[in-house]
Amino acid sequence: MKRNIFIFLLLIISVHLSAQINMVSKKIFLDSLNQECTPENYSYTRIITNYSQKSVRYVITDFYKNGRKKMTGATLDKDILKKDGEFICYYKNGAKESVVNYSQDHKEGKEINWYENQSKKFEKQHIWNPKTKSVQTLILNFWTKEGEQTVIDGNGEYEETEGFITQKGEIKNGLKQGIWQKNNSSTNFSTTANYDKGILMSK
Repeated sequence: MKRNIFIFLLLIISVHLSAQINMVSKKIFLDSLNQECTPENYSYTRIITNYSQKSVRYVITDFYKNGRKKMTGATLDKDILKKDGEFICYYKNGAKESVVNYSQDHKEGKEINWYENQSKKFEKQHIWNPKTKSVQTLILNFWTKEGEQTVIDGNGEYEETEGFITQKGEIKNGLKQGIWQKNNSSTNFSTTANYDKGILMSK
């Protein structure tokens, strides 16, 4: 009889602790576009560790399907991602991809990015202006995949690829300067643009 009561009490405690954990954290499933989806077709999972608590900032951690971290940081809203503070992103193999600082969902301060082999890719400085609601990005240093540094202290040649789009041109005092070329590898279409101190003058 005593053994049955003991087992019953353990069961109640276990259920209670499980309920507490579930209340504190929340797990959601995300697709490749970071939209919430069903467990059947997810690409990533997100854990909000202090979801049930009233807080100024909520800690979030995204995971790949292989269980490794994809991103970790904090959000100002537990239901909508509003980045605040330091965010660290990782490649699927666990290697660090980037460290970026945010202020109220805007990049602010230094950003560092690495290639998958952990050689440094670039260093940028983001300057957020709350009055104009705009951010100015300075490219400080850039290295090619081969390890050659082509932008030093805000001056040199820069090349960036995002998806199918590659753009390259001159960096002067951290800003785009002169003629920049943009190529779309999916359509084999190329365009040029003219910049002066980071401001687009003409296409």
